[in-house]
Amino acid sequence: MCGIAGIFRLTGSVSAEDIGAVLRMMDAQVHRGPDDWGLLVPEVASADSEVRLLLEHLDPDHIRTYAAVPGAPPVVLCSRRLSIIDRSPRGRMPMGGDDGRRWVAHNGEIYNHRELRAELGGAATFRSATDTEVLLRGWDAWGDGVAERLRGMFAFALFEASPRPRLLLGRDRFGIKPLYSYEDRTRVVFASEIRAVVTSGLVPDETSPEALGRFLELGSVPAPLTTVKDVRALPAGHVAHVDADGLRLTRYWSLDAAVEAARPPSPPSRAEAVASTRALLDETVGLHLVSDAPLGVFLSGGVDSAGLVALAVAGRERPLTTLTVAFDEAELSEARYARLVADRYGTDHREIVVRSGSVFDELPRFFAAMDQPTVDGLNTWCVSRAAREAGLSVVLSGLGGDEVFWGYCHLRSVAALAGARRVMAALPRPARRGLARLAAACAGLGRPGLDRAAYLEAPSAAGVYLLIRGLFTEVQARGLLGLEAGGLGNARAALPPEAAHGLREALTRFDISHYLGNQLLRDTDVMSMAHSVETRVPYLDHRLVQHVLALPASMKLDGARPKPLLLDALADRLPRAVWDRPKMGFTFPMDRWMRARAGDLRALCLESKRLERRSVEDVWDAFARRRAHWSRPWALVTLARFEAARRGRVAA
Repeated sequence: MCGIAGIFRLTGSVSAEDIGAVLRMMDAQVHRGPDDWGLLVPEVASADSEVRLLLEHLDPDHIRTYAAVPGAPPVVLCSRRLSIIDRSPRGRMPMGGDDGRRWVAHNGEIYNHRELRAELGGAATFRSATDTEVLLRGWDAWGDGVAERLRGMFAFALFEASPRPRLLLGRDRFGIKPLYSYEDRTRVVFASEIRAVVTSGLVPDETSPEALGRFLELGSVPAPLTTVKDVRALPAGHVAHVDADGLRLTRYWSLDAAVEAARPPSPPSRAEAVASTRALLDETVGLHLVSDAPLGVFLSGGVDSAGLVALAVAGRERPLTTLTVAFDEAELSEARYARLVADRYGTDHREIVVRSGSVFDELPRFFAAMDQPTVDGLNTWCVSRAAREAGLSVVLSGLGGDEVFWGYCHLRSVAALAGARRVMAALPRPARRGLARLAAACAGLGRPGLDRAAYLEAPSAAGVYLLIRGLFTEVQARGLLGLEAGGLGNARAALPPEAAHGLREALTRFDISHYLGNQLLRDTDVMSMAHSVETRVPYLDHRLVQHVLALPASMKLDGARPKPLLLDALADRLPRAVWDRPKMGFTFPMDRWMRARAGDLRALCLESKRLERRSVEDVWDAFARRRAHWSRPWALVTLARFEAARRGRVAA
């Protein structure tokens, strides 16, 4: 797990300015890799006196050089390393091949690296036990299609110095690991974090109003947008080819295509589906447990994390470390269920009691770590801090279990949602608009969220999804930002196209691409890496995902139990009390905590230069009258604090 950064010059040669920019990006990501670092520069750069002076202040053991082609575009590449697999200096990046022609900087984990190493056999001579070297040797053997062979979470930069200098940037199938880029006429700048790209000093730090509007509508910024106008996220499941002609994207994996390819010719029996799912679960959890650094599990007390513990303890000689967040508000805490699992499997269990005072004291550091605004992430920040304090460098998370095994309540309510969609579709647009206004009025009378019915004026699957997952409506978002009509575009465009499958499948695709990809995974990466902790998500092994999603709906819903396929695959390994109860989710008692501090939080929002005062007052008034969910005023707090933290970084 690491942070990577670099510059590909489209014109001109590498200068001290370029190397200085890359070093600043590396320093901005020290939390992503506190154990080691490395820098790759062209040999000819040292002929420049300013470059030579800059490099003289660095440890030469951490500097690598390559022979640049005269007159061709050069590269500067760097990496910060959190050492997990082969923690020796042999794993230092950027890592080069024997002839110094090809190099790699890599962030993440390739879980099938041993399998790939065996496949390469005698075709490659390895100098380390790292997965990074397998990626480099695999590029030699399999070319630019190497990403398709990887099983894991990753973002990488593969550089070929000659005969024609080029970069291959890649990101894993679900976007578990981040990568951002900026391109102008002279350079392509890239890094693992947006703040690092901006810290380079080569990128105009201009805020994107569209990204802020999407955040207010969706609760997070949808890729490829970022809050910096011209910085883009590399989309999940894509590689980017960079050469003298610039950056070009290519998709190497599609969820819909992968699920269709995995669909069996004839439906399996339930026993067959359970057995094949269990085999994949055993395999993926086993792969995710490989680590040369201390490892544990986030145990919330729900089915997903409890299932990971049940699978992970098999065959272990030492007790597994588990961590749980608990609250004084017992009715909102899952700690008692986590203890049931920990006791059953004899784990080294750590329970972290989180109170509002300590959480709110942490807010300045939390917002300073935030790379993009989000209404989530505070829970991950707190539990990741606890993991680091417990001496862990790696933790397993149950993230993705709800999306893959259909754990969300709205997937059980599809019939009602589909009916509402059909009714709205049958009405003329003026009638739909009237109903939406009536729903908004009901929201004002104490039914929070009904104002999002405005999204059903265009009754598509995306509209249904925004009814479920949306935060503010487009009109409300524009009012909060003081923008005219049309100033934000259309939130539906931020969701993937509606494919030719049913509403339940469409909602699942939206949950995976947006809620999981743009919010949960991004927040987990940023907030865990802020504490130098690597979070692994076994339920998002792509072979497991496409297998489960290809199974008939009847295998994943039975009307009686949550996630029945997962429960059957676990074969009664969980205490009944863990799953036979209402779903809670891993969240804090934010409503209660925010009401106790409402005056200070409201004042903070009103100080924002970004938000319109009257609209801010309306949101807080609705919250005070219990006519708005806490996530709405919290989004305003987030935006105000994020902007303040960003201004502070720029001023520094």
